[in-house]
Amino acid sequence: MAEEKTATAAPAEAKRKFPLKTLLMLAVVLIVEAVAISAVFMLSGKPRSAHAEGAAQDALAIMDAPVEELVVAEKFQNTRSGKMFLYDTEVYIVVKRKYQDSVKTDIKDMSAAITSDIATIFRRADPAHLTEPTLATLTRQIKAALDARLPKDEEGKSVVQEVVIRKCTQLPLF
Repeated sequence: MAEEKTATAAPAEAKRKFPLKTLLMLAVVLIVEAVAISAVFMLSGKPRSAHAEGAAQDALAIMDAPVEELVVAEKFQNTRSGKMFLYDTEVYIVVKRKYQDSVKTDIKDMSAAITSDIATIFRRADPAHLTEPTLATLTRQIKAALDARLPKDEEGKSVVQEVVIRKCTQLPLF
């Protein structure tokens, strides 16, 4: 029986033993790694400074950039619904920057004719066209009128890329 007690006591003592040697070796390895990493960072010096440069645009890309130009900002009437309404309107066109100056002078020179064309479009428009969410019908009709009035580019295409109706507010007249 005494042998049995010593046999069971030996494994219990082995489980209770603290692994001091292993912990000391682990601590030494961690300290050596920390010193090595710190030394590498200290000896490597400061990082190089970075300077960002903007995207270089060539003159051709700048001249092909789209710009908006105001065509007309007036109030136009419509009586097609049986009541008279005024529509407070601002119409812009989108053109390439290289055509901006010539288009601006053409709009200024033909201001009365262009305004008259747009007024006619508003007077003839169905009430449904004036209440469309995107005003697509009016936009197409105004673009066609401006294409007829403004000169073409070198390729024979319209200089007007897009018509933007920024404001078309219905105002009832009593």
